[in-house]
Amino acid sequence: MSALVRFSRAARSKLRWHLLHHAHPRIPPSSVLGVDASLLHLCLDERSFCSQSRHDNRDGGVDLSQYPPERIRNFSIIAHVDHGKSTLADRLLELTRTIKRGHGQPQYLDKLQVRGITVKAQTAAMFHRHSFGNTDASDLQTTPWFLLNLIDTPGHVDFSYEVSRSLAACQGALLVVDAAQGVQAQTVANFYLAFESNLSIIPVINKIDQPTADPDRVKAQLKSLFDLDPKDVLLTSAKTGQGLEQVLPAVIERIPPPPGKCDSPLRMLLLDSYYDEYKGVICHVAVVDGTLRKGDKIASAATGQSYEVLDVGIMHPELTPSGMLFTGQVGYVVGGMRSTKEARVGDTLYHAKSIVTPLPGFINDI
Repeated sequence: MSALVRFSRAARSKLRWHLLHHAHPRIPPSSVLGVDASLLHLCLDERSFCSQSRHDNRDGGVDLSQYPPERIRNFSIIAHVDHGKSTLADRLLELTRTIKRGHGQPQYLDKLQVRGITVKAQTAAMFHRHSFGNTDASDLQTTPWFLLNLIDTPGHVDFSYEVSRSLAACQGALLVVDAAQGVQAQTVANFYLAFESNLSIIPVINKIDQPTADPDRVKAQLKSLFDLDPKDVLLTSAKTGQGLEQVLPAVIERIPPPPGKCDSPLRMLLLDSYYDEYKGVICHVAVVDGTLRKGDKIASAATGQSYEVLDVGIMHPELTPSGMLFTGQVGYVVGGMRSTKEARVGDTLYHAKSIVTPLPGFINDI
């Protein structure tokens, strides 16, 4: 036990020296102090990665100004029940270090379930580095970051309306199919929901680690039913992690950026809402055009009521303040609503006293 304590103290001492050395280069080299340089570099790399992955600003929130629409991807995962959609979402959150591996509850995005089926949508923002056609690890510092918004969908055909409202904020979708069961009824229903929304569809055959898996048969099904090229199919196992390294690059390269206009008046699509006993009603929104800032006055196209933006940010994976949301970004807004009845799904939120055309889609169903 004493040896472990001595090692811990030595590691902390080494890390402190390394940080001081960057601020004060005149400090003696590590060899003079008896420091293991490899350990220091390991600690510094981990510290650097964590700070960069969160992209904190000076106010302790997240700085989203460095993510124009061309570096944003909004996508969803659609699948039949028990084809591994929620597990795949967990693995992507772990892969981007949005959550720690092995920490937190399984099926992280499933905030509300009925008999194990997701019935309420959730969003999560992930940060991932990717360089088109460049795999040179030495260029890591120049590789751009992308903001990936995963908009989860309910997991049963009876909730097709909830799936549609989630897809309305996306430009692409991962169509997940079980490698053993193949295409099922809800696979077909979800495909056409995404197809009718003009989304870029990336087929993913999951659970390839199963003894009864038959990826070639499922590829043939995807080709005959949906005309999806077998060469575009990703083979994965969310359980073992096999093939997951190709999912996020495919999302970035195959799904287009959001088409909004940064210099247009603010228009936001209200995706979902829930009541928090401390903050009140929290709305999940997608910024289609313009920019939203904390303190802005916004209005509802459905009710005509106005609200002041008290808090704004992203789900990373919990509520993470940013102070602003820009064109193409997905996040949350707290506006002092007293009841979720005021937050009508599909509503268009915009700057009060401005004149905008409501977004098409769900507003006609309100």
